[in-house]
Amino acid sequence: MNLITLGRPVPVYLFALVVIVILALTIYLYRKAKGVNPRLRVGLMLMRITALVLIVFSLLEPSASETRTITRKKHLPVLLDISKSMSLQDQRKRPADIVEAATALGLVESKTNQDINQTSLQLDNKQRASISSASRLDLAASLITKSAKPVFDGLAQNVDVNYYTFGNTVNMIGSSDQDTMKSLSSLKATETGTSIADSLEAVANARGGAPLAGIVLISDGIDTSSRRTEAIVNDLGTRGIPVYTIPVGISDPDDVSIRSLIMQDVAFTGDTVPIRVQVRSKGYERRDVDIVLKYNGEELSRKNIVLKGGVQYEDLSFDVKSHKKGAAEIELELEPFTDESTADNNHIKRSLRVVNEKINVLCIEGYARWEFRYLRAILKRDPRIDATFIATRSKEGLAQLTSDYINRFPESPDEAFKYDLVILGDVDAAFFTDAEMARLEELIRERGGSLLVLCGRRNTPSSYAGTVIENMLPVRFDPDAEWREVDNTVHPVLTADGRSSLVMTLENSREKNDFVWSRVSPMYSVPPFLSIKQGATVLATLSDSEDEAYPLISWQRYGTGKCMVMGTDNLWRLRYKTADKYHWRVWSQSIQFLTLSRLMGEHKRIRLETDRVSYPVGAQVRVYASVFDESYDPVTQASYEVYVKPIDDASDDQPLRVTLRANPGNPGQYEGYFSPAKVTRYRLEPSPEDESDANSIEFQVAEINTEVAHPESQLDRLKNIAALSGGKNLSMMQINELSALIDAEPETVTIEGPVSIWDHWLVMILLIGLIGVEWIIRRKRDLA
Repeated sequence: MNLITLGRPVPVYLFALVVIVILALTIYLYRKAKGVNPRLRVGLMLMRITALVLIVFSLLEPSASETRTITRKKHLPVLLDISKSMSLQDQRKRPADIVEAATALGLVESKTNQDINQTSLQLDNKQRASISSASRLDLAASLITKSAKPVFDGLAQNVDVNYYTFGNTVNMIGSSDQDTMKSLSSLKATETGTSIADSLEAVANARGGAPLAGIVLISDGIDTSSRRTEAIVNDLGTRGIPVYTIPVGISDPDDVSIRSLIMQDVAFTGDTVPIRVQVRSKGYERRDVDIVLKYNGEELSRKNIVLKGGVQYEDLSFDVKSHKKGAAEIELELEPFTDESTADNNHIKRSLRVVNEKINVLCIEGYARWEFRYLRAILKRDPRIDATFIATRSKEGLAQLTSDYINRFPESPDEAFKYDLVILGDVDAAFFTDAEMARLEELIRERGGSLLVLCGRRNTPSSYAGTVIENMLPVRFDPDAEWREVDNTVHPVLTADGRSSLVMTLENSREKNDFVWSRVSPMYSVPPFLSIKQGATVLATLSDSEDEAYPLISWQRYGTGKCMVMGTDNLWRLRYKTADKYHWRVWSQSIQFLTLSRLMGEHKRIRLETDRVSYPVGAQVRVYASVFDESYDPVTQASYEVYVKPIDDASDDQPLRVTLRANPGNPGQYEGYFSPAKVTRYRLEPSPEDESDANSIEFQVAEINTEVAHPESQLDRLKNIAALSGGKNLSMMQINELSALIDAEPETVTIEGPVSIWDHWLVMILLIGLIGVEWIIRRKRDLA
């Protein structure tokens, strides 16, 4: 023992004062005792003083630091994967795969250098049936509780072996006792996801940092978490905690699956909706199968296809016959084979928003630019669009010759407010009267219309400085600056928001989509945009590294509507070698995006929206609300509450309340998130008191179960985990090697810590002895 410390420290002067008082009081009392031998009096005084000082000192709880050396057993956590992918029954064909499963089930003994082919041939039909019907979890559980139990029992003599299950979370089952083995034998693969990194980290930090001999990880390696394992595994290696991985499952199982579905999010009544399906197959080459298409649960059509092996694309289509506005559920299903690894990845669901009215578009242009010429053709031939044009530099007679043209922005509110979208081209702001510009602003702010500004070198946006149009734009600009020249190789580059936006998605593949947008060059020059406004969203910037923040294409909410700005009129270059395939698509999707909320929201002063139509389970649904009072002034409260309820849920559960927070840069705009917990259709609704003044909207949550979407065992991932941590990857036939690999020697550590003195038994005996002896002497001498 070294330094003494006090648990209840007091100032030195106060302790000294107490001791002095004890001395003075004791001496004073014993001096009054007459007829006592002086030696005895001194002895009694010393016993009394010592006892009182000892009591005071004990009340201060003194302790001394002590250095101790202890030996403790190491722990060995065994992690068993119980996620849904572990329920797969692999159809094993190779002799090595068959013998490995037989070893795990205890049908054959694990032998070094055994003849795999010979052992496989010796299995009878009953044993082969057991192997075929065993899931990955069955093999893993049998490995622990039967075939490899002697290995783990041998390790348990020197280390504490504890068993855990994991998926999204980690749970301890127990140690190597009979109850634990029984629990492991009855496990079900129920976890909907797998996070290997979180699981390793959890068991490594359990038990207060007790020493680990390593971690045994039994899994198929499928990981649905977005968290990367490399950092965690490297940290385990640095801490001297090797991970010994034992793969379960095969890396190339026979399976047929639907990998993706490419389909538009919105369709109009009467539309023919094309669908492209990505099908992947292995082990069923040259066999035929039906793809079944269902609309709201009712079968619409089926197509027989021949599987080619690998990835293939199949095209289908259907007609939207429903006249009901809202969300419809589209489901595609591949009829499963009886011997597939899983049928859970044979179907896919998406939601389609059906619109039963035409989009009214007013296109105002000053010059017959190439972009306008192609855009006019697109608007006129699209049966979903009722387009009207204003040619600001033409003579008034043009409007007399064709019903497609009008002379000016309508004076009548009924005429002006019928438009869902106004496309404003290279038009001088002087063309508009103050009343017309105010009416246009009212259409966007209060009536839920949208404005799309297609910039032009002559007038737009420079001539709109100081007008309400400038306030509506999502960008700030310099009205006195010239358009800036850019290199001929500069092209649009999508932002993160652009990649997830309906507007900018021209191809399903990210690489192909980027390539298509790279063809919008040369652009020659771009408007003098300065910066993006708070609350606005940038969809595309410039490829020039100096212009990463340049808002080439952006949008923002303005009142109950939206405003988008396109900083280039060279989108027509998308037509190169593809005609109007991509050019039509970007304009069609922009119009859809800008007008859908108005078409679905019925022009309400409180408008609810979601950022997408379909979501996977667990994904965040981004919810928007535009909230205006009866005078159509933005409501400025701190939050706004909406409610989400499953449409197909027959229970009487109350809708889930979601609180949206105000967007500080956009008065009246509220945003929030909702995480759906199950697969169904949902309806987003306002609070009951706002029901008559607000719309409701539907969205679909589809089960995109990545656990079984790709059933291949991830052997390379498990090998990498073992290598990075300093462990080893072992097959189920190599499990006996684990005994030699695990460092089972107990850990000897030196611990330095406080040891209390005040409650030690010697102190108690001394205190009792002093007080007892003094009391006996005083009674014997008949002292007071």
